[in-house]
Amino acid sequence: MFRRLSTSALAAAAVRFYTPSESLKKLYTSDFDKTEFPLSIVPSDSVLFAKFLYKAAEPNNSFDAILKDFQTIAAASSSLPIFWERTAVIEDVAEFKKLSEPMFFTLVWMQKNGMLELIPEVSEIYETYVNAKMKRIVAKIYVAPGKEGEVGEAKRVAQELHKGAKELDGYTLFFKTVVDRSIVTGFAVELAGQYVNRAEGHKSHAPAADEADYTTIPAPRLPKTVWEDNIETEVLCRYLESLAEYDAEEAKHGV
Repeated sequence: MFRRLSTSALAAAAVRFYTPSESLKKLYTSDFDKTEFPLSIVPSDSVLFAKFLYKAAEPNNSFDAILKDFQTIAAASSSLPIFWERTAVIEDVAEFKKLSEPMFFTLVWMQKNGMLELIPEVSEIYETYVNAKMKRIVAKIYVAPGKEGEVGEAKRVAQELHKGAKELDGYTLFFKTVVDRSIVTGFAVELAGQYVNRAEGHKSHAPAADEADYTTIPAPRLPKTVWEDNIETEVLCRYLESLAEYDAEEAKHGV
C-alpha cells in the first residue's frame, strides 16, 4: 500500500550520494498534488509521482531534462537483471547517478514504497502533462525491429494527419518510434486517436492437414443395431415407432 515517507527517511536512503535540496523537501511535504496542472488525470500512485516530477521541473522549466532521465532509465533497464525493480538498490546503480536530482529523489521514494515497476506508467503520465503544457502532439510510429531509421514515409503520413486535424492547430508535432515485433515490413502511425496501418505481419502457413476438404470425406458406415428379443426391446421399439409417426404427421400437417 502506498505511503508517504518523511524527508529524513528519504535523505538517509540516499545520503551516500546527495542531500536532498531544501526546495525538494519543501515540495515533497507540500500539497503539490492539489495544485494546478495542464490537464486532469484520474488520481493514482503513478499520477502522484508524475505530478511531483512535473512540479519539481516547473520552476526552471526543465521538463525535457526529466524526459531524458526516463530515457536513461529505459536504456539502463535493458542491461540490468530481470526484475531489477524488486532487487536493485537505486544508490548502487551507476547509470542512475547521472540522473537529475528530482528524478533520483523520486526513484528512492518509489523504491521505499516498492513501486519501481510503475516507472513506465509514471513516464507516460509525466510526458502527457509536459505535452499539454508545451502544446505538443506526439505521433507514435510503429516499425519492425531494426527499421527504426526508416521512418521517412511514416513521418509524412503523420504530418498529413496533423494537418487534417483542426483541433490540433497550434500544436507542434513530435515523433516517437516504437518497435513492434509483430511487424515484418511497413509501418503504422497513431496520432490523437487516428490510426493508419501500412504494416504487414508474419504470415502463418497452415499445415497440409488443416487445408483438407472435409466435405469430400465419405460418411461412415454405421453397423445395424441388433436388438435382443425381449419385452424391454419391444416396448422401446414401439415407443420409437410412435415418435416417428408423430414426426411424420407434424411434417405433413404442421404443429
